[in-house]
Order: sequence, then structure tokens, then C-alpha cells
Amino acid sequence: MLKQSFIVSTLAALILAGCSGTSATDAVSSSTTDITVERGPVDGATVTDANGQLAQYMGQARYRFTAKPAYPISAQGGYIDINRNGTIEAGEVKLQYKLEAQQGEVVTVVTTLASNTQVRAMLKEEFGLNDMQIDTATPGTDKTIAAISDEAYAYCLENNLSTMNLSEEQALQIQERIHARIAMYEENTQSVSEFENALMNQLGVKRITESELPGIQQELRVAQQNGMNTEHNQTAGELQTMIDSIPAADLTALQKEGLIFMVEEEKLARDVYENLYAAWGVNIFANIASSEQQHMNAVLLLLEKYELEIPATLESRGVFENSELQALYDRLIATGALSLTDAIEVGVTIEEVDIADLNKILETDLPEDLELVYEHLLNGSYNHLEAFNSHL
Repeated sequence: MLKQSFIVSTLAALILAGCSGTSATDAVSSSTTDITVERGPVDGATVTDANGQLAQYMGQARYRFTAKPAYPISAQGGYIDINRNGTIEAGEVKLQYKLEAQQGEVVTVVTTLASNTQVRAMLKEEFGLNDMQIDTATPGTDKTIAAISDEAYAYCLENNLSTMNLSEEQALQIQERIHARIAMYEENTQSVSEFENALMNQLGVKRITESELPGIQQELRVAQQNGMNTEHNQTAGELQTMIDSIPAADLTALQKEGLIFMVEEEKLARDVYENLYAAWGVNIFANIASSEQQHMNAVLLLLEKYELEIPATLESRGVFENSELQALYDRLIATGALSLTDAIEVGVTIEEVDIADLNKILETDLPEDLELVYEHLLNGSYNHLEAFNSHL
């Protein structure tokens, strides 16, 4: 208990040190890049760069890359805050299209359209936009951007298009409609949220129901907590400092085997959730897969500290050195393919197994650095389990 209290106190001190004595701007590393995603404000999306780097969800339609992103940046999934009150509620709408940006720090319908250089030129010529407006303005800050966004979104839904990457010919088909909507928005005193809500009603877009809301809200809380944890105390550099501050121990053979097993078990969770996200497109899988990658990284820090051999299978999705984990992975993938409910139950199973394994390890006498990492993994698994159970 004394050892655990020391570790918790150390973690708290490090977190508070990172949060006090500096402004919010100073606290963020200069290497980070914040991205705003807006159709209306989009919460809980999966935001990635061209190299596959996953941005952490920070809340309020904001996403953070911890390293400089490579463009294009894409955003998909998530929920549109139609009434723009900062909370996803019943009556909001799921984002149905992938959005992208070739530059800048916003991802919108307009930046998506402007990914086509001919359409970008048309937006500038026909609607008087400049590159700065296209790459930095959002529907909430510019009614012209809002009008173009709404009309393009409507066109894609009306024509059952699977992508918003419109050709110049398609964009020209709605040119007059956009002009009319711009005029309406400029002449009317209604807010952007009122216009967007009316458009969703006109298009008959499916709304989030009260029964769906608890699971979605829990999903967003977990995603935001994962992002905030990464911001404050779980980046690789800071966690490395915490681990290095603890003297290396003389690990037993069982402790070494446990670390190798655990990095593959966290990999199993990540690989299964990525597979289930690809199959079902439900954001909880992508969000928790990102967290599992952080868990893998934490265990890898210990493997490197103790100069243990890193499993070669970490480079391959769905492949494991441990035969029991390989068999479990195969079963879980097969079960998760049956239905969305089965897929979420797979998530419950993974987290319950992970919690049982971690508790068993934590019952043994561990060096402080191993206990620090295992407690971190355990807390994450409890959060993930709560999220999956809320969805069920």
C-alpha cells in the first residue's frame, strides 16, 4: 500500500506541475497542432493525418496532433452538435461523410470541396472567397462558409453520394443554389445553428435518440479523457521521464515474461478494435484502439528500459507470438463480425480479460516502475469496460 500511495502521489504531483504556473498556451508543446472539425461542431470523430497519426480528441470539436501532422488531414465519424451548445444531446446528428483538409487547422465541408484544385478556384471566383477563408473559416465564424457547407451537404445526401469530394461539374450544378442560400443567410437574422437544424429537418436526416444517448455520451467522455490524459501526463517523453526516475530493478524471469505477454495482450485489444471499427464504423472502437496503442507504448518503454526482446509480431496486425493470444484474437474477430451487439460484447470480453490479468499481476510483489505502468493500464481498462457496457 505504501508503494502504491507513493506512485499515486508522484503521478498527481507530475500532473499538477504540468497544469500550474503556465498559461494553457505555454503548457502545450510547440510540436502539437490543434485541429477544429466542423460541419456543425463535430465531436468524437476519428481524425488522422496522411501518415496515419491519430489526433487526440480534446472536446468541443477540437483534436490535437502531438507531432506535426502530414497533410491531408481527414475526419470521419463523430457527432454533429447541431444546436452548438457544446454538448451532444438527443436530436443531434451523426456525421455521415468523411471530411478532409489539404492545409490549415480546420477541417470542414469547404476544405473538403477545396481539396479539388478546380473546385477551390471556382469557390474563389464564384463566391469571393480567398485561400485564408477556405483554410481557416468555419460555418460558425463565416455565413458564406456555412451556406456553401449546407448546400453541398444537402446535394450529397439528395444524390446518395458516398463522398464529399465533388468534381467541378458537380459543384457547378449547385452554384445557383449556393448563391441563393448565401443571400438568405446574409439577409436573415437567424443563427447558423437554426439554419443547420432546419436543413436537417428538410433532408429528413436521422437524429440521435434518447435511448442511444447514454452510450454516445460515455463514448465521448472516454475519448476526451484519453485525449486529456495524453496531453497532461501520458505522452511518450513524459512517461519515459517517470519510468527513468525509478531505479531499475533485478527482474525475475516471470516478470520479464509478463511484460512481453502484456504488450501482446494490449496489441490484441488494439488490433481487434481497429478491425471492429473497419467493420461497423462505430467510433468507440477507433477511440479505444487509440488508447490501446498508448498502453502498448507504455509497456514498450519498460521493455526498452530492461533491454528485453520486443516481439517481432508487433509490426503485423492480427499476428501474435503467444499461441493463446492468437487463438483468442481469431475467436474474437469471428464473433465481432456477427452483429454490432456481438462486436460491443467482444469489447467487454477483452477488457474483462485484461482487468483480470492485470489484477493478478498486481497482486504480486512488483518493482515500482512495473507497478506504475500496470496501474495505468488497469485504470484505462476499467474506463473502457464502462464505455462498452454503456453501449450495451
